[in-house]
Amino acid sequence: LANLSNLRQLKLNNNQLTGTIPPALGTGLISNTLEQLHLNDNQLTGPIPPWLYDLSILTNLQTLNLVRNPLTGCIPRTLQGRLETDSFCRRPSTGGGGGGGGGGGSTQRPTCTNGTVVSNPSANADLVRDCVLLLTNKETLEGSISTSMRLNWSENSSIDTWEGVTSSGAPQRVVRLELNSSDKTLEGSIPTTLSRLTGLQTLNLSNNGLSGRIPVGLRALAALQVLDFSNNRLSSSMPTDLGSIASLQTLHLANNSLTGSIPTTLVDLSDLRSLSLAGNRLSGCIPNALTRVAQNDLSAIELSFCDPVTPTPTPTATPLAPVGQDLFLPLVRK
Repeated sequence: LANLSNLRQLKLNNNQLTGTIPPALGTGLISNTLEQLHLNDNQLTGPIPPWLYDLSILTNLQTLNLVRNPLTGCIPRTLQGRLETDSFCRRPSTGGGGGGGGGGGSTQRPTCTNGTVVSNPSANADLVRDCVLLLTNKETLEGSISTSMRLNWSENSSIDTWEGVTSSGAPQRVVRLELNSSDKTLEGSIPTTLSRLTGLQTLNLSNNGLSGRIPVGLRALAALQVLDFSNNRLSSSMPTDLGSIASLQTLHLANNSLTGSIPTTLVDLSDLRSLSLAGNRLSGCIPNALTRVAQNDLSAIELSFCDPVTPTPTPTATPLAPVGQDLFLPLVRK
């Protein structure tokens, strides 16, 4: 398997596999392309090898599922937001706590089913899932900011009172996540799992101190209309899958450290009304078709426009000569 040079997804979950995780997965050709690795629900033993979550080795790995194996150790929380997994080390509770079991620690995972944070949870299962996802990623978004700057998200208060969170619909979903207020500055990386907020219409994390890369898989947010990550410290290249969010109307990524070329897939965003990309380290040229976006800062990007495509001339049709009557012969039935 390690020599499969184009494999992107390896799913061996829900089997009876035994032994340790083979080191060849980190040294073979598969390490250059693998994006998803699912080994959960087996009987794998031994420690979780550090190379498995070393993003300089598995350069494209996005999802790693190891749960429900008798493995030991856990994955450092510093990768939370860059790697999607349930095997992160848990922060110890006040009384201490240890690692082990692939998940480690003793912090209780939120459930959002107490009736306080989500009213009538049985009738709002999707909102319960959104609630769990936000609470799970709360510490990642907060990074190392001081206690006074932490978000007020808690299972002890209604989700309708949470800072920056708006829910609506029937059944309810989180439709807006806006954490761009001037009295808080979030740090750390943007969790990749935000792409599971599939009811999201607005995602605004601008004017913070977030770093790392823009999460992959945002195309899953089919209802997304506003995406604003401007004025952070985001790096890496712009993900091409942004052009798959057909409903996107506002895309603001200005003043980061994004590299590479402007994805041509952005041209396919027919509903795009506002585009801001200046203040990055982009290269290449600017697709001419993006000038149709009503509000844009393309003139502030120190790049030339791509050469316009010369339309292929439509051939002029040559008029047909009049057809003589002698060509229309009567049908004679015998």
